Amino acid sequence: MLLEKILTTTEYVTRNSRKVKINETAIAKVAQKIKDHRVPKWDNFVHFRGTTEQTIQYLFILDSINFCFWAEKGHKRWAIKQGQKTINGYFALALALKRTARKYPLLDAGFLAAMNKKTCQEIFSSCNQQAIPLFEMRYKILRQTGQILLKKYQGQAVNIVKKAEHSAQRLAGMILKDFSSFRDIATFQNKKIYLLKRAQIFVGDVWGALKSKGLGHFDDIEKLTCFADYKIPQILHHFGVLEYSPALLKKIKNETLLAADSSAEVEIRANTIWAIEKIKEALLEQSREIPSFQIDWILWNMAQKIKMPIPYHKTKTIYY
Repeated sequence: MLLEKILTTTEYVTRNSRKVKINETAIAKVAQKIKDHRVPKWDNFVHFRGTTEQTIQYLFILDSINFCFWAEKGHKRWAIKQGQKTINGYFALALALKRTARKYPLLDAGFLAAMNKKTCQEIFSSCNQQAIPLFEMRYKILRQTGQILLKKYQGQAVNIVKKAEHSAQRLAGMILKDFSSFRDIATFQNKKIYLLKRAQIFVGDVWGALKSKGLGHFDDIEKLTCFADYKIPQILHHFGVLEYSPALLKKIKNETLLAADSSAEVEIRANTIWAIEKIKEALLEQSREIPSFQIDWILWNMAQKIKMPIPYHKTKTIYY
């Protein structure tokens, strides 16, 4: 099964890692630290909410371009204004698309498929003259997303969800098959390593936004793994769960780019997934049963509030 491939292939990486390792003694401490944390509620402030069909369409568009928000060393991050607040990162993307849906027919696949670059630039206009990272890729993916939705799903992402018949695995598999931008599969020692951050996060977002009801209910939601990105490994390293070799730590501290699909990058993400699996087991021993993707949500939200002295690793990629 597809989601099991994430665990089996990333486990191979953890067994053969040279630059990253999991500190087993720190696992129980982190589990204890988050044991009483509530799973964050779905944020309706930054996210668009409409009918079930509209909400799913919005989430699919959002997750198709949910990647790479960091700025080059010495530069400001892309950001937008909401009242007196300056918002950046994922929250800024979600809010920018929510605003766009009020002004343009963003949820119409035909609009996406034919979108011109000027309109796309308007969607991602900033409050600080900074362009959103990988703009050209985002523009290309938005158009492709619209085109594939029109060709295969009558223009509606809800039809993918319906066809999945309440299976998280089936939904992720269909997305992987039909939408190349979601194919987050790395290579490590000539082996395919399944990571699938954005395909999985779409499933989790549908589940969260629809409160696990109706089309938001998945019989196998617990199969989702951690969504390996930048912030989760950063906070795991901060808590002593992930340990980096001196050479890798120096690169991360200096904000040296790690090449996509490099051994270091794959090791960080694979060990992140397995660190969360081990935290899940430790929580179970402490009498709290919580799936991996919700542990991810708890830690990700914690990472937004903690000022960590060591930055996250930086990789230019469309996958996270």
